[in-house]
Amino acid sequence: MRVLEKVFNLRKFDLNDDVLVRVSDYFDEKSKDYNGFTLDEEEIRPLCNFVAQIESVDLASSSYVCTYGYEITNSKGEKSIYADALWIDTMLPISKIEELIEENGVVEPSYISCVGHSDEYGNGKVWIIDHEENNPYIIEMIDRDKINQMIILYWD
Repeated sequence: MRVLEKVFNLRKFDLNDDVLVRVSDYFDEKSKDYNGFTLDEEEIRPLCNFVAQIESVDLASSSYVCTYGYEITNSKGEKSIYADALWIDTMLPISKIEELIEENGVVEPSYISCVGHSDEYGNGKVWIIDHEENNPYIIEMIDRDKINQMIILYWD
């Protein structure tokens, strides 16, 4: 069973919660049938390259997919989760993020801002799902200043 699938089978999150998963884990080859994202499959590689470039420029950065805190049932009747946003914990300014988006050929997000300036995100609890080998664990982020400074990229 995939790591995120284990978490969602064991834990229910509040609808206002933001559930973060490292980009590399979310787009892992083993998880692609369970983890849905708003971009088309061929648009995911440029997105991952963009994240890798951010993390090479800002070594202290972390990039997450922000999922909805509940499973959905897709058109095939299979359980899955869905996401349409990235959260990036970085010291880079939004202008540099926008420059890297263009350089990497990433589909332009509908919205780029700090989480603290968003009406839709960061209002509930913020959880990070991580794992060691195949054993998932959940960490609640409680540093509101850090959360509010993270950059959000949202696609319609």
